[in-house]
Amino acid sequence: MMTEAEQNALRSAARRCNEELHQAVAANPKTPFDKLSGPIIKRHYQPIESIHRLVDFMWTIGVLNGQFKER
Repeated sequence: MMTEAEQNALRSAARRCNEELHQAVAANPKTPFDKLSGPIIKRHYQPIESIHRLVDFMWTIGVLNGQFKER
C-alpha cells in the first residue's frame, strides 16, 4: 500500500510526463509515437523509480488520459 505522499509523487510525475508527451506529439505529428515516448517516459520515471513500478507509472498516465478507470 502506498502512502499518500508516494501516491502524490506518482501522480505528479505522471502529470508532467503526460503534458510533455502531448507537447512532443503536437510538435512532431509525423514522428512515430514510440520514438517520441520512450525517452520522455524514462526521464520522468527515473526520479520515482525507487518507490514505484513502471507499470504503475504507465497505468497512472493511462488514467490521466481516460484510457483506464481509477480503482
